[in-house]
Amino acid sequence: MTRFRNIALVLVLFVVAVVGAIYLLRDATEEAPPGEAQSHETSETTVVVVNAPPTRAARPDEGPKAKTVTSSDPFELIRDLAKTAYDGDGRAQYVISRELDRCELNLQMIRKQPGDPEAFIWSLPDSSWPQPMKEAAIAEVRRCIRLLKEDPFAELPPRQGSYTVKYWMDRAVDADYPLAVAERSLNDWGRKTEGGSFRQRADPESLSKLVKAMTTGDPEIALTIGFHQSMYEDPARKTSASAWMLAACRLGADCSANSRTVPFWMCYDPNYPSCSADANVELMVSSALTPAAYGEAYSQSQAIEEALRSRDPDTIRKLLEKLL
Repeated sequence: MTRFRNIALVLVLFVVAVVGAIYLLRDATEEAPPGEAQSHETSETTVVVVNAPPTRAARPDEGPKAKTVTSSDPFELIRDLAKTAYDGDGRAQYVISRELDRCELNLQMIRKQPGDPEAFIWSLPDSSWPQPMKEAAIAEVRRCIRLLKEDPFAELPPRQGSYTVKYWMDRAVDADYPLAVAERSLNDWGRKTEGGSFRQRADPESLSKLVKAMTTGDPEIALTIGFHQSMYEDPARKTSASAWMLAACRLGADCSANSRTVPFWMCYDPNYPSCSADANVELMVSSALTPAAYGEAYSQSQAIEEALRSRDPDTIRKLLEKLL
């Protein structure tokens, strides 16, 4: 799993650097609570930036730092959902797990660093960390930094091991929340196939769980399934996975540049050939595939879309069997 996780961290999915794969591929271990050191498998030079706005961040030597205004506050979101999640709401449990995980991808690199975290980021070598990447990392750290200093679960009963990513994801799965069940089933499939490095059919239990999740009609599940499978090298699987993403986008999934299901860098590096402020998942899919492969993906997506609209479990199962 470690080998595949490292591959996923550097994989170029479209023609930009896709960095959200770790959400779908890693087997979350028990982490320390917010505000304490957490242990994730990562190299010292690997930092994942997810959905950070490409704003200009002040260098340490440029005088007082301007306060960054962000569109969301993960600390407040998590704290607001904490009681509902504790009482058993699967969606709240899932959202908390994803928000904690998303922030930890960046906070992990500064937890044990002395001094100003922004100065540390600026000190990273320019050869591997160009300025746009540093700006994006700083923006995401600023968005999440409160989770290092305060506990969003302070009003919940004390819990040995604290309230971690794994705790909330496990509860969301136990609550049968469809997106959580789908992600866990895909992770199980990835482990059994060494991250997709050899062909193995999905086991009946995982397949049944995915079918059940898909029949709820949530297009984000289809987008999650497609994104997960698109990361493998097999051309036929990549084409079919792209078809799932295209169908999901037409069904109403969030396929914007800020999609939480498919997080990726957009225009942080002007050298990316398809950099566009209007880019989205559908455009990136079309850029990543040859014209022939895109035509095949689009054709498959029409059958997938029809099956998902009808919520027919037998047809959905056959389509999943073809993909997995």
